[in-house]
Amino acid sequence: MLDLKIGFLFKKRSVVYEMEIFEIFELEDYVVGISFTNIDGEKRCNILSGKQKGGYACLDYNANSEYIFVPDDLVNAIKSNDDEVNFNSIRIKQLSKPKYYLKNSKNLSLERIIRQDLINYLQQLDNLEENEKMTSFEPNNIIDMYTSIKKTIIAQDEQIKKILTSLFKNQKVVNSDFDLDLIAKLKENILIYGPTGTGKTEILKRISKLFGIPIVIEDATSLSEIGYEGRNVTDMLDDLCLAADGNIELAEKGILVIDEIDKLAEKLSATKSHVSRVGVQRSLLKLLDGATLYYNNKKFDTSKLTIVGLGAFTGIIDNDEYGKITENDFIEYGIMRELIGRFSKKIAMNPLTKEDLKRILIESDFSPLNTYKKMFDMLQVKYDFDDEFLEYISNLALEKQSGARSLKTLLDDCISGALFDVFTGEYSRISLVKPKDDNQHYILTKKLK
Repeated sequence: MLDLKIGFLFKKRSVVYEMEIFEIFELEDYVVGISFTNIDGEKRCNILSGKQKGGYACLDYNANSEYIFVPDDLVNAIKSNDDEVNFNSIRIKQLSKPKYYLKNSKNLSLERIIRQDLINYLQQLDNLEENEKMTSFEPNNIIDMYTSIKKTIIAQDEQIKKILTSLFKNQKVVNSDFDLDLIAKLKENILIYGPTGTGKTEILKRISKLFGIPIVIEDATSLSEIGYEGRNVTDMLDDLCLAADGNIELAEKGILVIDEIDKLAEKLSATKSHVSRVGVQRSLLKLLDGATLYYNNKKFDTSKLTIVGLGAFTGIIDNDEYGKITENDFIEYGIMRELIGRFSKKIAMNPLTKEDLKRILIESDFSPLNTYKKMFDMLQVKYDFDDEFLEYISNLALEKQSGARSLKTLLDDCISGALFDVFTGEYSRISLVKPKDDNQHYILTKKLK
């Protein structure tokens, strides 16, 4: 018999602390699921929402399963949400509960851990595991890489997959025994384009960290051709060597990101082309081809280097359908035919909708809402917000047309006025709300005396 339920998703693991084994249940999520009994008579739950969507959990604490589902009383959950039937705000309130639990053997329920020394140890383990996740990926672990990046970058699943695949291919090739000419031919240069604040730079930073290779992000507008005032292309290679702590061999396998490459464009309709911008485009050709460049008594071979161009290309088309942009569109925009042709992989980012921005606020590891929660947890101040507030912030971010980048600024503006009072230690809770007539974005609750 199938039964639709909401409830708590716990992750189970064994931990050894002070010569004792503890079976720890960590509150992972609050989810919707379908509970059922399988052919072996085991009570299971198919998860329909959240980060583990599509997976399965057991309803038996003693089951040999990583995830345990504990159904919640829907009526009481709605009551605790001020009688508002809204899953997102119910989920937020329920996830404010303590994270770590132990099984009570007497009544087969979970009870929260109150030993602060054990809690501190578990938090240290979590921090260590998170750091290891960012550094322990083997060259064949593309699925784990993809899953890790998706926890941070929301609404760009296919874009993450395409970018990661190109970088994965490049790293396989540059670490092979192929000769440099073959490596240069197999390696892909990548052009990533689309609206600002969609995660172009962050995806590359995450991939760089997962591979353990250096990355530098250079502003194309600071470049000039040799003979003009400003930086030239070899200065970027010097920066990459610095990022690799002087290890040129490692730097040659790194990622060189040329941001705002669209700013080098010159419209074909312009009466006079800016010689410096066109010259910079020309100077990039040799870099993209794979060549040995000399500068400051150093030799740098770009045959193994992954070069990525980033740009918003504002106004390149009349709508937001970046996926329909052709090579001729880039040429008409002002990118030289020879330059655009050397980017063998072109990837269009998705414009973010209001619903995407809400998902970023709720789901992303780097969501400003989630990072603020860590700070308030440290201060032992309860912290909550409702769906109306999420709608409000998402609408503001959409109006600013800066994508996810504007979310932190907006949250900082909402919370900054409360921080002095919070830091006095006199308040036990901060609730973020859509402002009314007083234009205040929060409600503070004083500690009981």
